[in-house]
Amino acid sequence: MALLFTFPCGSCGRRYSVYYPKALLYELSGTAPRQMGEQEDEEERKSGAIEAARQAAEAAGNIWVDASQTLERVCECGKRLDFNLMHHPRVPQSKVVAEKRQTGLIPFPEPPKKS
Repeated sequence: MALLFTFPCGSCGRRYSVYYPKALLYELSGTAPRQMGEQEDEEERKSGAIEAARQAAEAAGNIWVDASQTLERVCECGKRLDFNLMHHPRVPQSKVVAEKRQTGLIPFPEPPKKS
């Protein structure tokens, strides 16, 4: 299945389930030809996976958005929402932060050096 993210509105809290078809993702990222994504999206459409995801999102009270139709929307509260993933890059974390988050490691003290 292509990407499906749930975004809350920063002002009012309404939740939006945004479906990103593979054709759009391939086009935005440049990782594969759009035609390849269109074929994969058509297979998902025929299998009913996209419709099932839409129904589940709406049953949970989320507003369904197809990113292939629109990447921007104005919430009912007036806040402008930008669903374009390329405008929200993932920022790598520093190694210091990553080391602090590791679990399962027990730091042992350094043995004293004999002089």
